[in-house]
Amino acid sequence: WIKHKRMHGFSFIIGGANGWGGRTNLGRLRKDRRDVRRTSSSSSSGPGSSGRAGYIEKVAGWEAPLKAAVTSGGLSAVGDLLAQALISQAASREGRPAPAYDPVRTARMFGYGFSWYGPCQYYWYNLLDWLMPVKNTTNFLSKVAANQLILAPITLSTVFTYNLALLGRADAIPTKIRDDLWPTMQNGWKFWIPAASLNFYCVPLKYQVLYMSTCGVLWTAYLSYTSNLPTPAPAAAAVAPAAIEPPAAAPAKKSCCGGKRT
Repeated sequence: WIKHKRMHGFSFIIGGANGWGGRTNLGRLRKDRRDVRRTSSSSSSGPGSSGRAGYIEKVAGWEAPLKAAVTSGGLSAVGDLLAQALISQAASREGRPAPAYDPVRTARMFGYGFSWYGPCQYYWYNLLDWLMPVKNTTNFLSKVAANQLILAPITLSTVFTYNLALLGRADAIPTKIRDDLWPTMQNGWKFWIPAASLNFYCVPLKYQVLYMSTCGVLWTAYLSYTSNLPTPAPAAAAVAPAAIEPPAAAPAKKSCCGGKRT
């Protein structure tokens, strides 16, 4: 009897209230494990309680932004080298003296890609991925449109401002933006809409900065060319027209024979 009681107690501890091999507690244990998994996965992938913490956690750290900065800076320098080579070739074909290579200009474009364009792309593409994580037609078109209507004018305005400010021509920034921003954006759409479409459609998020920066070699060459075009000086004030003078009197008509009558 004592032995039977001991065995019954042992089976109660192992199997629960239903005895050895009871199903109720075992099923409850499995259900609790599934609930824990769902809770942990939703908390790790969701945007957080405030809707902002999720994005901050997504872009936390300095390694990825630094990698994007170095990648974009190096490819921006390559783009400027290409731009200067194309300008020299065009001058040679036209019989003009080719301009000397300008290393300071290449350094400026490297600084632009390193300090602004690379980190900006990193945070921008992560923001789009966080706001629109599901791959569907609506999100795809929204990302392409946001890239061209929001990021493009910001990028062009900053590169014009950056170059003119470092050249000591900050007074020409408004004229440059007014005259060149819209035509440059229109030309950019012909190149960047197909490139961005491919980027958002099939390029993984971790490779998007590299892909877009590689495409940007040609675009940086174009930007370096347009941002260094001469900007016309502000038009001088028009000179006030002179006061209208009365027409000069016609000279007296001389009669023949010195005015003598014959």
